[in-house]
Amino acid sequence: MSNPRLEDHLVGLELQLVELVENKERATVQGRTDDAQDLDREIAGLQVELAAAAEQIGEEESEPVPRPLLLAPKAERSAA
Repeated sequence: MSNPRLEDHLVGLELQLVELVENKERATVQGRTDDAQDLDREIAGLQVELAAAAEQIGEEESEPVPRPLLLAPKAERSAA
C-alpha cells in the first residue's frame, strides 16, 4: 500500500471492529440483547466501510507498476 492515510484508516477500523465484537460478546453473555443488537448494527456498518476501503486498495494496487529504466552499460565478455 502506498497511501498512509488509508493504511491508518484501515488500522483504526480494525481496532474499532475488534472492540465492538468484544463488547457484543460481553453484552450477549450478560443477557443485554438490545445492546447486542445495537452492536451488531455497528459491526455491520464497520464491515461495509472496511470492505469499501479494501476495494479502494485493490484498485490502487491494480495499476501497473512502472519498471525501472536501466542505463548502465552492459559488460562485454572477452574471448579467452
